[in-house]
Amino acid sequence: MNQVDNTMAKDINILLIDDSDVDNFINKAIISKEDNISQITTMSSGREALAHLKHIIATTDVYPDIIFLDIKMPGMSGFEFLDEYITLPNDLTNHCKVYILSSSMDNLDSEKGKEYSVVKKHLTKPLAHHAISNLLNDD
Repeated sequence: MNQVDNTMAKDINILLIDDSDVDNFINKAIISKEDNISQITTMSSGREALAHLKHIIATTDVYPDIIFLDIKMPGMSGFEFLDEYITLPNDLTNHCKVYILSSSMDNLDSEKGKEYSVVKKHLTKPLAHHAISNLLNDD
């Protein structure tokens, strides 16, 4: 006899941080095809994303579940973002899964990403090459 799983799947909140509007548009389209996505927020800079996260911390407890972070951005690189991100409250940093999403295939970038305990994995663009559902369910 088959059993039906009546538990509700969690709605997932995504934050995309990339200075490329085209990449944000494409990644948002790819992610929006997945089930259980409740919100996709795009930010075009690390500074903008930090301000957004600080606003969320101050006003709500609905944090992003996943952050896709480009590392090659003007003004504030993804690594500089991470340096600031890790100083944010543990409630946020322990909740969010951070994935570096970059066109860089440089092993030095990948190794540097591993220095941050908050980074789950370094993914190469485009996001379409990755099994999004696996990332969404990755614990």
